[in-house]
Amino acid sequence: MGFIMLRLKIRNGRKSDAQAICDMAAALSAHEGVADPKFTIKDYQKYGFGRKQQFKTLVAEFNEKVVGYLIFCDSFHIGIGTPGLSILDVFVDNSFRRMGVGKKLFATLSSYCITNEGTWITWQCQPKNESALHFYKAIGGRQYVALDFELADNDLVRLAKKV
Repeated sequence: MGFIMLRLKIRNGRKSDAQAICDMAAALSAHEGVADPKFTIKDYQKYGFGRKQQFKTLVAEFNEKVVGYLIFCDSFHIGIGTPGLSILDVFVDNSFRRMGVGKKLFATLSSYCITNEGTWITWQCQPKNESALHFYKAIGGRQYVALDFELADNDLVRLAKKV
């Protein structure tokens, strides 16, 4: 693990990382047994950068190859009255798991959060992704009992028409 950690670099994502990140997002979906995401190279480049940036990316790089990523956005917690971060997606290539890559991504994000006056980070995990659940608990993550809801596609359009 020591050699890998010496050569591992965590950096901000670049537009040129789009293919690697989209490929890994598809690998995550396959690992979780769900359909490939609709997230495309164009989406990554359009929404991850520029004036209408919707998310930021941290990339784990080993020997100039992207081996992991963490996509997140700014948020705010009304209940405690402080800013924080919401992780949208995180993935480490299978051949680099259990080598500290995920922990370094989360540590880097934690430092960024604190530097920007944040006091919390949240994320979601598929209930059957046991390796991820174990990792999240090992780094100090707490699992909340909450239900996720989504309003999308036709339901979103239908409700918007009620204005």
